[in-house]
Amino acid sequence: MLSAVIFAGAGPGRSFASPEAIVRTLASLVPAAIAGTVRDVTLAAMSGAPGARQIADHAGCELVEAATPGDVLRAAIAAARGDLLFVLLAGRAPEPGFVEEVTDLFDRASDRTPRAAVLRAEPGAFLHRLIPAISPVEGLIARRRDMAAGAADFAGLRRALSAPVAMKCRLRRVG
Repeated sequence: MLSAVIFAGAGPGRSFASPEAIVRTLASLVPAAIAGTVRDVTLAAMSGAPGARQIADHAGCELVEAATPGDVLRAAIAAARGDLLFVLLAGRAPEPGFVEEVTDLFDRASDRTPRAAVLRAEPGAFLHRLIPAISPVEGLIARRRDMAAGAADFAGLRRALSAPVAMKCRLRRVG
């Protein structure tokens, strides 16, 4: 159902995601793969990211590398096999209940099926615990055609999605 794209590129204050963060994110998707919710995984890494090639080889997932965040995201979106994509930042993992919520939102197509959904970070900072709705977006689910246009970087993808539904499930930090 979902083609997962783990974005291990540059993020705020860092140039690469750590190999441990990538591995822990990959491991967190195993239950969703067993349930049939995630059908394939593409690791989107900046050129020269330490350990990315070896991790992708051992995990049996596709590796896409490029010099800029926009290029690596566009290549990963093109490489993913499915039409419904789940893009998340390396070092994040979906909370329990993710499989059920995705199935409820997207598996049964109807007039109320959202075009896109966002997963926010688990509230960590004091302000985010007070107002969870302002926690940063760290995961996106949308159709390929809706993501491809705004793939300048992760924030650009988020801005390109019109009227996304905020999922109840959060992404927790794992790396």
